[in-house]
Amino acid sequence: MVTTLLTFRDNIKAFCSRYDYVVTPLVKFMAAMMIFLSINGKMGYMEALNNILVVVLLSAICAFLPLELMAGIGGIMLLFHSFKVSLDVAAVGLALVLIFYCGYMRFAPKTGVIVFLVPLFYTGQLLYAMPIVLGFLIGPAAIIPMAFGLILCNYQEQLGQLVNVLAASAEEDEAVQGYQYVLSALISNKMLLLTIIIFACIILITYVLYRASFPYSRIVAFCVGGFTNVVLFLMGSVILLIEVEIPHILVGSVLGIVISIALQFCKGIVDYQGTELLQFEDDEYYYYVKAVPKLSVAESNKNVKRINSKIHN
Repeated sequence: MVTTLLTFRDNIKAFCSRYDYVVTPLVKFMAAMMIFLSINGKMGYMEALNNILVVVLLSAICAFLPLELMAGIGGIMLLFHSFKVSLDVAAVGLALVLIFYCGYMRFAPKTGVIVFLVPLFYTGQLLYAMPIVLGFLIGPAAIIPMAFGLILCNYQEQLGQLVNVLAASAEEDEAVQGYQYVLSALISNKMLLLTIIIFACIILITYVLYRASFPYSRIVAFCVGGFTNVVLFLMGSVILLIEVEIPHILVGSVLGIVISIALQFCKGIVDYQGTELLQFEDDEYYYYVKAVPKLSVAESNKNVKRINSKIHN
């Protein structure tokens, strides 16, 4: 069974490597489409952008652009939808985008797209699986975009509630300041603050354990990350006196462990029974190296030619 899975994985890797010029744009196209559809699904206030043809066109463009430009287009869509609600709310959205760009994107542009992947995890009920996956795939560099992604999710939710409030206030001739409504909701959201802190801790814990040298450190990292995720939310709910969705957190943590194990299998699994301790030296240092081989299936490319010779007497 393991050999079959390894063979299948290696064949997929070989196929992707051989047809990289097709696979990479296709993956970018699909990622961009999911991100833009997620933004329109959560917001969708501007009809011109909430059009499947526009989404397909933008996704096709992003298929041949760097990831940071994909994140930039997502930010522009966010601002246009916010502007459709009210100008002052768009100013709040613009401030969030500028803070994130100036404080992070200029220094680590390739991971900025995580901001818009967070709403995807949230939409797919995989939000609590996200820190475990990000912890071993990216590490501490994912904390800031993850935090802004959570703020973005909450911003989208508050914007939806603001639309209903503005509609009700228009009927009653009451003035409502959109930016005050959104900002106060973001600042006073204890659950948002708790989630950011816990997710940052899970990312760090998973990253540190994942890079440790003891046997089966990767599996331990995933399991400890998932267990700690549940425990910290339980502790946070008691300390801050807020309600948390324990079943969703438990299911999300288990899914995070399963997804991480599957992704790790795609990256490569190691054979701890073949571990070797190596020692060598140069003029200044002694070096002690622990080498753990990866499991792989050797591909056999043998061509056997059968020659039938007839001897005539």
